[in-house]
Amino acid sequence: MARTLRTVLSNFSGGEINPLLKTRTDTKAYFNGAQTLRNWYMMDSGGLMRRQGTSYKATLPAESRLLPFVFSDDEVAIFALSNNRLDVYSSAGAVIQSNITSNCNWTTAQLFELNMAQFGDTVFITHRNNPIRKIVRTSASTFTVNAFSFATHSSSYPRYQPYYKYEDASVTLTPSATSGNITLTASTSIFSASWVGDTVRLDSKEVDITGYTSGTEVNATVRETLGGTSAESDWDEQLISDRRGYPQAITFHDNRLWIAGVKSKPSSVNASHVGDYFNFSVGTGLASEGIDVAIGGDQVNEIRHLYSGSNLQIFTDSGEYIIPTSSDTSAITPSNIVFRRQTPYGCSRTRPILFDGASLYTQKNGRAVREFIYSDSEAGYVSTNISVLAPHLIDTPKDIAMLSGSSTRPEQFAIFTNSGSTHNGKLAVFHSIREEDIAGWTLWSTRTGDTFHSVTSANEHLFCIGKRSLNGSTVYTLEKFGEDDSVSLDCSTTSTLSQRGTPLVKGASQSGLTLIIDGLTSNPQIQEEFTIAGITGTYRITAVTNNGSGTYTLTLNTALASSPADNASITFTKGFLHTVNGIYTNESVNAVFGNSSLGAFTVSGTDTLTFTVDPQPTGVSVGFNYTPELETMPIDAESDTGPLTGLPRRIVRCIIDVADTLDVSLKSPNTASAHELVILQSGFTVGSDLTKQTGKREFYFLGYDKSPTVTVTQNDPLPLKVLGMALEVQFS
Repeated sequence: MARTLRTVLSNFSGGEINPLLKTRTDTKAYFNGAQTLRNWYMMDSGGLMRRQGTSYKATLPAESRLLPFVFSDDEVAIFALSNNRLDVYSSAGAVIQSNITSNCNWTTAQLFELNMAQFGDTVFITHRNNPIRKIVRTSASTFTVNAFSFATHSSSYPRYQPYYKYEDASVTLTPSATSGNITLTASTSIFSASWVGDTVRLDSKEVDITGYTSGTEVNATVRETLGGTSAESDWDEQLISDRRGYPQAITFHDNRLWIAGVKSKPSSVNASHVGDYFNFSVGTGLASEGIDVAIGGDQVNEIRHLYSGSNLQIFTDSGEYIIPTSSDTSAITPSNIVFRRQTPYGCSRTRPILFDGASLYTQKNGRAVREFIYSDSEAGYVSTNISVLAPHLIDTPKDIAMLSGSSTRPEQFAIFTNSGSTHNGKLAVFHSIREEDIAGWTLWSTRTGDTFHSVTSANEHLFCIGKRSLNGSTVYTLEKFGEDDSVSLDCSTTSTLSQRGTPLVKGASQSGLTLIIDGLTSNPQIQEEFTIAGITGTYRITAVTNNGSGTYTLTLNTALASSPADNASITFTKGFLHTVNGIYTNESVNAVFGNSSLGAFTVSGTDTLTFTVDPQPTGVSVGFNYTPELETMPIDAESDTGPLTGLPRRIVRCIIDVADTLDVSLKSPNTASAHELVILQSGFTVGSDLTKQTGKREFYFLGYDKSPTVTVTQNDPLPLKVLGMALEVQFS
């Protein structure tokens, strides 16, 4: 005889779980997680909300990457970097300044390898192949891009830049004179034409190379009088140059600007004078002067990122380091700087972020996300793999953003833009509350065939770039995520009711239930509503007669309140024909108004959308649908004879607890089609809006399965929150 057990799924805070853990009923995550969790927003309470959609803000000029700029709490900007170009947008998505091209030296191929550091009104942009650039806010509406220049002495020389002798110590340089234009002769063939423009120092005196003669001889100009014309072994060259490469890591720490990872000296770390961010002279080694050191070890460590935390954190391709200090209040100086290796995993070129008290970074292999955090038990930093329960969602992230909550929601997320072949263009989203031991992953995707290309956050504002196929072309769109599920479409805008030309009253002294109008460019339709200038009331069309020559006789639902003047303007307030943003030309879109889904429609070649059932006012939300999907882990329970794992069983009933919901569908493996929640409301009248539903709803299923699950999804793009489920499981 069949027996029945009841079990409860009280939360989904464990997120989507690795498919290889389908039998791990011994873990906490099994009963707090899901087999599939796509396009959900994980709430702090443990429930789920349909992820917020996005609003279309702008079409970008080409492939781009987003970076944040936070000048103050109420002055936030979004940088969109594209090939040799910068565009700046406000936190609302409006253009602040466009098409900045001067000094923008980054290329499309470099976009996701750029690093940045901000101090006040200045952002520094670095790449190992490019000179450093400064993006400077000169006013609330003006930004400029300039080359980074090291400070110089008041007499223009010396220049306070870092130097290093790349060549063998035995190589000497012999100057032909101590001042003016000279020749430099090397003891070994080291020169090439690429040396022209570089600076070398002989016994700490600067000489600029101006011409190339041979591998052993160059022309030069002396900037600081030399001490003699003998062969000099005490010489070096500028650390950073076109020939040697540029730093790729940059940050501010202890009131110094730090740079590292120069292409030809990848383990080097340099710091400016305290409070003097462009002066990198090491001077005599005073505590406030510049720092020039390198990580030593059994292999060369390529420094990829610097991060300022309680310690200066250094992320390399082969391990993670810190520079410790003797106390929390002591500073790093040239005399006490030391590197301490903490973990051996290595970091990718994707810039780490601070999240939930730890530094999150992508491991070099692109298959794991780790948090670099201090551990009291280890008396040092550890790199915990936070993606261990969902490694299948991590697919070579190229971009990371952190959302610390919005004005309406408290949840914090780390968001990773995948670039691998499996989840390319999908967002792996990590939700965490460390003090509550809550952590879980979900995956966000957009319309089929489109992808998320970049993501960034500035305070509570979360922006993305959509890479979309629109009207036969690839288009990059700037989009802003909503704050909750009231925005339920991607790349959405609002429609404008078409006035069908310039409709006017034709003829004076009209009264009763008929009205003659002209000035239209297309036929008015039954059920459309309008107002007339000069008279009160809104009128609905119940019949239309086309009189020819653009003139129509309308039958109205109610008599005219008074006779309108000849040529009085008519304004449609509800209609079937709407104009939409030009990006949707010839595309299929979904439409939502208020709490109602109006369905899917194809936008015409003239950017109009025609509704077929009910006329709508201006302000219909139009955009691309995406589907949230939750499939539970195989429903398991403990009976008096042991676990049900592997036994045939069926889910008889599911009681789903929803909140503020307008549409939800449930399905089990052996159910032919999903059961949809039908919202019936007493007293409902056609034309009124639906009311969101909160409470428990019951669904019944048939069919046995050895791994029964429940799948929750939607048919319509409407708000949905799932708080939990109670299940009745029947077995023999």
